[in-house]
Amino acid sequence: MKISWKKILRSRRSIALIATVILILIGLVNPDVRNSVAVALEPLIPGISSYYVPLPSKVQGPLTEGIWKVAYVVDGDTLRVEDSAGTKYYVRLIGADTPETVKPNTPVEPFGLEASEFTKRKIAESNNRVRLAFDGDQVDKYNRSLAMVYLQMPDGTEVWLNELLIREGLARAQLQYRFSKGAKEIFRQAEEEAKKARRNLWSLPANTK
Repeated sequence: MKISWKKILRSRRSIALIATVILILIGLVNPDVRNSVAVALEPLIPGISSYYVPLPSKVQGPLTEGIWKVAYVVDGDTLRVEDSAGTKYYVRLIGADTPETVKPNTPVEPFGLEASEFTKRKIAESNNRVRLAFDGDQVDKYNRSLAMVYLQMPDGTEVWLNELLIREGLARAQLQYRFSKGAKEIFRQAEEEAKKARRNLWSLPANTK
């Protein structure tokens, strides 16, 4: 059967699908570039830019977007960052839930230590510096700042820690909370990939279905 590429490319739905895949791939390398491309495509695909633009916060937190020094890693999905005066703040990764390791009266869960070590190693590789960005509410019920956490790697690439933990099967995607549809779709796909590959958490008997 001969494929008519002209018909495919004329289809708005197909163009939107192709553009979305491209934007997801770009976003794995540089989320800022992804957002800029999405805005540029808005005239062709109405609504695509709002799909990726972070949601505004209903609750403001104490932190600003930008580069922060990491004082220490609490566990796989929680950090302590500090300002120039040495004041420390809790940061919880949005949308990524790693197994418990330090929760009171709770045993260490499978792959919890591995997730913590993974986060520690990646942050050490980025010289104990992270770039925080906000998407949705900035503070949770425990008064922790909620953030997308990005790491500058030695080779110059930027790693999205939230997504990477999910893709490695060291965190489950938490899609029930309020943040952008674009980020949720990236997390959902990352989790599906981890499940299919049976990585870490998804290698456990209870998670293989």
